[in-house]
Amino acid sequence: MNGIGPRLVVAIDLKKRPWEQAQPLHNRWHPDIPSVAEVNQGQVFRVEMVDASGGTITHSYDAEDIKHVQLSINPSG
Repeated sequence: MNGIGPRLVVAIDLKKRPWEQAQPLHNRWHPDIPSVAEVNQGQVFRVEMVDASGGTITHSYDAEDIKHVQLSINPSG
């Protein structure tokens, strides 16, 4: 990265599934989940994220695919 723009505080690898990421990903705040970054009040920052389907839905999906998509998470396959 060239250092221009907001500081990146959470990075993801789009080639990896959510459970394979270097930092743990989650979809809500919970006090038992440790923080992965800190920012100062008023600081502008960037957070990368995966889509709500965890990368399951791709550009090749059509309406029928979406209708039958399986969104349960099964890290073992």
